[in-house]
Amino acid sequence: MTITFQDGELRQLLREHVQSTQPELLANRQDQTLTYPDWLGTGYKRDIELPSGISLTFHQYRLKTDVINCCEPAPQDWVEFVFSLSTRYCYNGDQRFEPQQAYVAPPCRQVGHWQEFAEQDYLSIDIHLDRSLMNSLVAHTSESLPAPLAQVMTDDSPPVPVSPVGLTPAMDAALGQILRCPYQGITQTLYLEAKSIELIALFINAIQESPPLSAPLSRDDRDRIHHARQIILDSLQTPPSLIDLARQVGLNDRKLKAGFRQVFNTTVFGYLTQQRLEQASHLLAQQYSIAAVAAAVGYASPTAFSGAFRRRFGVTPKGYQMGQRFGA
Repeated sequence: MTITFQDGELRQLLREHVQSTQPELLANRQDQTLTYPDWLGTGYKRDIELPSGISLTFHQYRLKTDVINCCEPAPQDWVEFVFSLSTRYCYNGDQRFEPQQAYVAPPCRQVGHWQEFAEQDYLSIDIHLDRSLMNSLVAHTSESLPAPLAQVMTDDSPPVPVSPVGLTPAMDAALGQILRCPYQGITQTLYLEAKSIELIALFINAIQESPPLSAPLSRDDRDRIHHARQIILDSLQTPPSLIDLARQVGLNDRKLKAGFRQVFNTTVFGYLTQQRLEQASHLLAQQYSIAAVAAAVGYASPTAFSGAFRRRFGVTPKGYQMGQRFGA
């Protein structure tokens, strides 16, 4: 079953749910949390408004049914940087955005719809800012914005989200720091301001360093690449070799490697490592032993797992567990 919400209806539903169940979550106009009713899903959206004019939205939820959100042209002149850790969307039925990607959306100037899928964990951070603020941040630099982003900053911006890039380790680290922000009050405000600008800078750097686009993949090849990705997700503990994976999806290994990088902006092995460590972070948060988590996500030894985890999150598995336990 799929539930369709017209423009603004989902947020209104969540707000009414919170008003009747946890009104204290709406007490601070600059920091409000909207939770999902049980019949629709679990989790929340958290909106934080910062003094500079930047605003953040944290998405962390799991739906019980597919949802379509319709959007109408809006008068706001802001752009949205989306950093997706484990979020999969489909825009207007054909443009897909995958986990471990970042992209920028221009001001909404046309009717469209976003589809979200049931029984998937959604975790992402959106950064919103007015185009005039974004332009002022780079006004006194001698270097121009990368072409895709520069176009979004003009009135001729494309009507659809553009420039998906893979999340880099630096982006992952900054996102984790935002999600685990230990500060309150003015310290939190300054911290989130700084991290938001850092993420935008990292996004710009990723666009600048992205290799030239390869020839577009056919729909059949793209479907095979997505099938390969699903096989990886289903076999994190004992993944197939690259040759076996290519054979399972009906591609040669060279096309699989090139196509996977084109679709997901990372290597097959890089994606496997990302997903293993994301799953590991969830298991560690549940206080499983480090040895058990290492084995569950396919590492031969806790030592190898600890090194990989620290490189990705900037903290040891034990340190991460302690932070989760004490709310750091």
